[in-house]
Amino acid sequence: MRRRRGPGLLMTTAVVGTTAYVASSSASKKASQQQAAAQQQAAQQQQMADLQAGQAELAAQQQALAQQTAGQQVTAPAPNSLDDQLIQIQKLSAMKDQGLITEEEFNAKKRQILGI
Repeated sequence: MRRRRGPGLLMTTAVVGTTAYVASSSASKKASQQQAAAQQQAAQQQQMADLQAGQAELAAQQQALAQQTAGQQVTAPAPNSLDDQLIQIQKLSAMKDQGLITEEEFNAKKRQILGI
C-alpha cells in the first residue's frame, strides 16, 4: 500500500513562493505609501514656509505704510491767511487756559501754525 505523506515538493514550493511574493508585494506597497506620505508632508511644510514668508513680507509692507501715513498726518497744512492763524492760536490759548494742553504743547503748536 502506498501511503500518502503530505503535500508534495512541488506543492510546498508553490506555497512558499506565493507567500514570499505576497510578503514582498506588501512591503513594497508600504514603502511606496510611506514615501508618498513623506512627499506630501514635505510639500505641506514648503507651503507653510511660503505662507510665513509672505506674512512677514506683508507685515513689513504694512509697517512701512503705517510709518508713511503717520509722517503725513504729523505735518499739518499751513493756514492760508493771518486771520486763520490767529483763530487757531486763540483756540489753542483757550484750550491751554482750560488745562486741556500744556504750555509746551501750546508753544509747539503755535510755532507750527506760524511756520517758525
